[in-house]
Amino acid sequence: MDDQSHNIAIRDSAGFPSFAVEAFAGRRASGWPFSRFDISSRELRARLSFPWFTTRSQQAAAIQTVFVSRRLGNMCCIRFDDTAGDLRDVHVHPLYRRQKIIDELRRCGRHVVGDTIRAASRWHRRHI
Repeated sequence: MDDQSHNIAIRDSAGFPSFAVEAFAGRRASGWPFSRFDISSRELRARLSFPWFTTRSQQAAAIQTVFVSRRLGNMCCIRFDDTAGDLRDVHVHPLYRRQKIIDELRRCGRHVVGDTIRAASRWHRRHI
């Protein structure tokens, strides 16, 4: 019985879609491919590996909004607004599969604001 309860405490991260990103938590940063961004309907998790080995996560009920913005041209920045403030200083920069990350956040019920990635084009010209 004790062995079974120990196994319940282990989170099943295999069920989370996990994306390689550049992740920042406060003053700590970890680059691609060492940091991961995990998305599930229960929680969001940013894992910084080498050299910090830090994990920041928040339960889904506490996350109010996910902000997507552009930085330095085509770089995407994802930030979080949560009630507890645990993810206030966390942001992730996906280098690949940006739209898949945004679609997965929406599929899990997150409110995504500022999705300019799909509409923008590298060859977009302004018509006067």
